[in-house]
Amino acid sequence: MVDNEINKQELEELAELLSETNDEQAIDTQFKNTWNNVDTPTELDSGVYQQIIAHPRFSSANDTTKSISVKQNRLKAWYYYAAAILLICCGIGLSIYLAKFNNGSVEDVSVSNYAQKSVTTSGNQTHVTLKLSNGKELILDEANFDKIVTEDQVSIIKNKDGQLVYDLSKVVDNGELAYNTISTPVGSNYQVVLSDGTKVWLNAKSSLKFPAVFKGAQRQVELSGEAYFEVAHNKKQPFVLSAKQMSVQVLGTHFNVSAYEDDQAVKASLLEGAIKASYQNSSLLLKPGQQASLTNKAAVLTQLNFDADEVMDWKNGYFIFRNEPIDEIMKKISRWYHIDVAYEGQVTKEAFGGKYVKTSSLAELLSSLELTGTVKFKIEGRRVTVMQ
Repeated sequence: MVDNEINKQELEELAELLSETNDEQAIDTQFKNTWNNVDTPTELDSGVYQQIIAHPRFSSANDTTKSISVKQNRLKAWYYYAAAILLICCGIGLSIYLAKFNNGSVEDVSVSNYAQKSVTTSGNQTHVTLKLSNGKELILDEANFDKIVTEDQVSIIKNKDGQLVYDLSKVVDNGELAYNTISTPVGSNYQVVLSDGTKVWLNAKSSLKFPAVFKGAQRQVELSGEAYFEVAHNKKQPFVLSAKQMSVQVLGTHFNVSAYEDDQAVKASLLEGAIKASYQNSSLLLKPGQQASLTNKAAVLTQLNFDADEVMDWKNGYFIFRNEPIDEIMKKISRWYHIDVAYEGQVTKEAFGGKYVKTSSLAELLSSLELTGTVKFKIEGRRVTVMQ
């Protein structure tokens, strides 16, 4: 369901899911998510189309009743037809699939009512902040456009796009480095343009420490969390990123680094150019499409290939999960929705997957996960309990 193909068995499973689930709201949520996010028109094979509309769930939408007008029925019928076509042909699926470790089968689903409550995190939401070298903190998401402060003769500007830009036009080099730290809270991303022209996108719950002006032989920065970099080319002054125990050196390139404290590995993923990832005495020279991974336990650099869509999902406004355990998924969700996660009973070992819009509510996302029938959620304020 996620590779632009569907076989006869998968079609039957989809029809069975649609006919047996008792939660119309959960199904409708998935259809809306699919309809709003597919971006490639696809023609539906007439044979597959006939199988879809022949199913009672879809054909019943054409029946008129005393309480629903013919016009409404036709609209609902078209809504389901279109969604089903997109589900099957465009690879979005139900925005979720269950990949079982043992045989890869898809099971019947049932949806609980636990995840129907909506959660508002605005009351607990903190702000994007910039900490200056003198210890002063600025709240960036509340700052007005134009210049907000001067640091080490550098004009720090918030432009009309909301980006933080460092202007060096009036800098006189005195040889000293004034370090700034930009931090994002849960549920917020932010972009900063460093003094050398390097563009940085910070994911939620991340921080970047950098000098207001790059001086000396290297451009050194420190990352906690996750960020995507488009580094300005300067052969004479390499860009060096430190993330936990990994060091990444570049001249000018596009790459993503994930280094959250509660993750088991630091990952540097190269999209364009070339980077060298280092740990102690070992190093890897990466080409586009390659990733350097440093796990906490092994303490050895490993070279892997990666899926660019999956790595860059956060920057593009999505969650993309592919064969991930529920505890890893919940870590990512908690960074965006500002929730505390607890587990009740034995945690399922199933691998989950799917694509979700980050602007969806927490309840919608959890309802989608519940469609697998292998996990349920209970929401109590900011606390989400995962149950089997």
